[in-house]
Amino acid sequence: MRTGAWSWVLVVLGLWAGVVEAQPLVGPSVGNADLLMAEGSRLYNTRQYEEAAESFLKATRVRPEALGAYLGLARARFGANQLVESYLAYRAYMKAAPGSPERTKAEKELELCERKLKSARQMTVVEVRVSGHVDKKATFFSVLEQKRIVGEGSAAEVLRALVDAGYLGPDLGEMAGRLHTTVGETLGALHRRALGGQAPKPEEAASVRALYALAREVGAPLAEEASRAPFLEGMAALAAGQHARAQELLAEAAQAEPERSEYRRLRAEALYRAGDVAGALTEMEAHFPNDSRTAFLRAEAALGRSAREGAQELEALFFQRYFSPGR
Repeated sequence: MRTGAWSWVLVVLGLWAGVVEAQPLVGPSVGNADLLMAEGSRLYNTRQYEEAAESFLKATRVRPEALGAYLGLARARFGANQLVESYLAYRAYMKAAPGSPERTKAEKELELCERKLKSARQMTVVEVRVSGHVDKKATFFSVLEQKRIVGEGSAAEVLRALVDAGYLGPDLGEMAGRLHTTVGETLGALHRRALGGQAPKPEEAASVRALYALAREVGAPLAEEASRAPFLEGMAALAAGQHARAQELLAEAAQAEPERSEYRRLRAEALYRAGDVAGALTEMEAHFPNDSRTAFLRAEAALGRSAREGAQELEALFFQRYFSPGR
């Protein structure tokens, strides 16, 4: 195998390792917000505070605009004596719910939490956490603007670090939404270029599955994944001379989206480049019987069988092309 092919394989394996280990970050893939809220309330009422906090935390990830989840999280964490985390959850709630009927009560609870933190000399920990969140948010928007979406130092990596660091707030949904939109735009541009004959570069093809996985992690799956992912990888394989792999991927794409005639035509091209003239002809005759390329394939296939059959096909092609009615 050529060095370039090996490097492509290594990139693919590296990205897939990240995809396999990754867990949903924000949005419907995390779970059902209503069920998580209900479970959190049930656990809180039975004084299972740590378990309740986990449910409320997931609810904030599923639906970052759900203000009740932050208040439930703050109270559950306070009950579990997780004072720093409780304070941050109260702060997220207070910032996002200026007109809430529970605000007055929540303010008193926040004050109590703050007094306990000061008594335990932990306010510095809070300040360091908040400062880290601010820095990570700034980095996220910076790398997203540069269209660094997946991989080391990417927007996906920074967003995951922000979530892992315990960041809370409705703007988490905005960040996830912008990342999801950018993923869709990037894949859409790759698809349009590939349809126009510009195959994805190896590194672009290697990132396709990771991009579709990221769309699920920060929102909802992209509907066209089943067809476009193998199509883009198939086009890259075709450009790299990996014709057998290309025809497999393009067949998968065509099966997933049969109305896309381009996928079938390109599969026939991959078969032809792999030396399977008969297979390419079968594909073209089944889906493009009147295409001029099908006629040339018939002639080539006939030449492969015998000179006489080839001559007959070439003669038919010649008269059809130059002496057909109306010419």
